[in-house]
Amino acid sequence: MKILALTELISGFLGVILGAVIVMITNSLRVRYDERKRVQNRMLEHKVREIELLVLLNKKIRELLEKRVVMMDKYVSFDAFDDCYITIDDYVYLQSFAAQNSFYLPNHLLDEFFKKIATRKVVLSPEETVQFGAYAYKGGRMVLEDFSDEITELIYERKIQMRQLTDRPLAYFSKAL
Repeated sequence: MKILALTELISGFLGVILGAVIVMITNSLRVRYDERKRVQNRMLEHKVREIELLVLLNKKIRELLEKRVVMMDKYVSFDAFDDCYITIDDYVYLQSFAAQNSFYLPNHLLDEFFKKIATRKVVLSPEETVQFGAYAYKGGRMVLEDFSDEITELIYERKIQMRQLTDRPLAYFSKAL
């Protein structure tokens, strides 16, 4: 009788220990799964924000390219198709946009754009600059078009990355992201 009670006690104690181990393992798996899910969601949010900002930047560049048609009569043309005027406000907007969103935007691409466009800046008299309200860039149109094309390529790349991230299966036993 005593032996039977002792075996029941030991088997009950082993059952409790085994149950605790199972709960610890499943809890650990669930916490790891939730963490991977949270990381995946943050990466998706980051990609979406990055795409949104690239679209906004590309929209602004396209707007600058379209201004040429509207302001054609005010232009001092260096080359009939390559010259470009960027208003002072637009140039400041581009620089502040790049600075404020440097975490999401590819800095090397923006730095390269600002270097290329700065080397094409035409020195006009202050009166001419004020008259046009813009800086003149000889051959700047091609730089803006190339920059817009690069942004468009980046947008497509980010969309592909986002789709791959979304399609990646997430299971309890999968490896970390």
